[in-house]
Amino acid sequence: MDNTLARQLTDSQRKAVFHFEGPLLVLAGPGSGKTRVITHRIAALIDSGIRPYNICAITFTNKAAEEMRQRAFALGASAGAHISTFHSLCVRVLRRYADKAALNANFSIYDQADQVRCIKQAVKECELDATNFPPSRMLDAISALKNKLIDAESFKTEADGFFSRTLAKVYQGYQNILNERNGVDFDDLLMKTAVLLRDCPDVCAELGNRFKFVLIDEYQDTNYAQYKIAESLVSLHSNICATGDPDQSIYRWRGADIRNIMAFESDWPDATVVKLEENFRSTANILAAADRLIAFNRNRKQKKLIPTKPAGESVALTAFEDEHEEAEAVARQIEELAGKGASLNDMAVFYRVNAQSRSLEEALVRSKIPYQVVRGVEFYRRKEIRDLLAYLKILVNPSDEIALLRIINMPARGIGKTTIDRVRAYAERTNVSPFEAVTRAEQIDSLPNAAKAKLAVFTNMIAQFEKDAAGRVAPLAERVFDESGMAESLAAAGPDGQTAMENINELINSAADYDKQAEEPSLLDYLQQISLFSDADAYDTNSECVRLMTLHAAKGLEFGNIFIVGVEEGLLPHERSNTAENEEELEEERRLFFVGITRAIARLGISFARYRTVRGQGLRTIPSQFLFELGLEITEQAEDSDCYYDDDDQAAESVPDFRPGQLVRHDAFGLGTVEKFVDLGANSVISVKFNSGQTKSLMLKFANLSKVNI
Repeated sequence: MDNTLARQLTDSQRKAVFHFEGPLLVLAGPGSGKTRVITHRIAALIDSGIRPYNICAITFTNKAAEEMRQRAFALGASAGAHISTFHSLCVRVLRRYADKAALNANFSIYDQADQVRCIKQAVKECELDATNFPPSRMLDAISALKNKLIDAESFKTEADGFFSRTLAKVYQGYQNILNERNGVDFDDLLMKTAVLLRDCPDVCAELGNRFKFVLIDEYQDTNYAQYKIAESLVSLHSNICATGDPDQSIYRWRGADIRNIMAFESDWPDATVVKLEENFRSTANILAAADRLIAFNRNRKQKKLIPTKPAGESVALTAFEDEHEEAEAVARQIEELAGKGASLNDMAVFYRVNAQSRSLEEALVRSKIPYQVVRGVEFYRRKEIRDLLAYLKILVNPSDEIALLRIINMPARGIGKTTIDRVRAYAERTNVSPFEAVTRAEQIDSLPNAAKAKLAVFTNMIAQFEKDAAGRVAPLAERVFDESGMAESLAAAGPDGQTAMENINELINSAADYDKQAEEPSLLDYLQQISLFSDADAYDTNSECVRLMTLHAAKGLEFGNIFIVGVEEGLLPHERSNTAENEEELEEERRLFFVGITRAIARLGISFARYRTVRGQGLRTIPSQFLFELGLEITEQAEDSDCYYDDDDQAAESVPDFRPGQLVRHDAFGLGTVEKFVDLGANSVISVKFNSGQTKSLMLKFANLSKVNI
């Protein structure tokens, strides 16, 4: 690699880039140049004589993988290195070794909506009440089992207790349905790959010899299945480079296990550890607040956030009367910033849950401020998009019953429920797929001739589409849209149809972009990319508008001006972390807040509301304990300031006398004992260990604590 490029790296970055053989852990703080290190490392490996073919770099979003590819190429790294997401790598491995993974190579990848349909059917077939056994709960439980590499058969033998035994039946039924339809869910991609590598030493050896150097980004977000995949890939040579930050592990709810990165040095005793602590993104004031916050976590690897930028503006921490006043204030500040020349494209508002966006959207609409809610997968959940994709899916996987049932009478072509039920009955009786049964309509005696004729027209149409299924995707998608009757149907649907047509055009545009970028375009590959699409991949950096998003969606992004709203107990931290056994979840909520803070480049505003509307009622809130951990002064903006003090002396006189050991009661948290009291006048803070086992830091004027005398 060019020495000039090497000289542009910091000492710690150079150490990570030029470490070649053996395990390497790169602890990369936010804004520390993590992607820069990974791409330079790829280039350095190639420059040292390693073939690109022998390098595998894995990250978590398609967008991150594409950025990595482009930056590596810009450094002179020749094409050929495998750079993708975990799921994309697994799809490639499973299609390559489908026979050994007990799969058909043309399997469909079922998204969340498809999975819900399958699990509902499984619950129904088990004669269970969906009210008592909600499909979403069943899916979450099955997902957790798959992430631990526990298949249906294994779980059935271990199931103990009514719920576990019931779950075992549903799990087996759900998996049977997927198998019948030649489908896999996202968790299957990981589990089946991990099991394949575990049980087939020849496959493991072949891939180990292919990928002599494995680089894994965001290692703190790996689950057990991904951990085992990584371990297998490097079992021949131990050339693993894991890059990540325990302080940014925020996906525990979907299986991510922080223990993977925390135990790296135990797994690889000869590992080299490099800390990237210099932050090139945020001002010193922002980093200082983030550092103070995350220091309250116990389960972490010690490191600092070293600023390379000056102090900048102070972080603003503001109290508002309610969520409407909070939203209006955010809108005003955005207007002021825009008036001073700041780009809307460089502003974002973060919140904990999607429902918080409503008041913000209303305020921005009133202020005529353009915005985008970053929730990208919603596009692919639109009816018209799912309809057209279902036509394309059936062309590559005729066993996909969900796709077939979606399109067989869409647009309406006179194929009703009775006809479909008779076709499905024939399929079950003769042990063929429903699509195969449709092609045999003439042999189904229970069908009238008129129904047979309509089914024949449908199968002939699909057969004609199949002739163009190889090659470029966009022309095929356009043909299917026109000749299936969808175009005519939407054209007759008025304004709603026009909007749907625009969405279809956007889908075809995405197919055209894919055709241009792919070396060998294929419908199967395109559908794979669509199925693995995530919110982060949808973020459009070009349109001039403010971004609204959850803190989870903000991971990996950065903005000059950021507002984090609704930092209240029950929201951030989320209410599910408010129990003694959920200390791990409380720490994850703190990490989530830390991630949001460290997305900010120059200006950060944090706020909470004294009242928030819940189910139509304005309920009193409790400021988040995280606010006091930031070590910032609160600016109070409220019309009625009965419980606020503008004069520190007056506030001090009003502070009750709480001492360590004092027994107190809180409306939400119950009985507790005072551990510490910090007299800060209007902003006095009290730390209480409640009988539930939790310890909470509360601002006294909001806490509404009462003494309990014994």
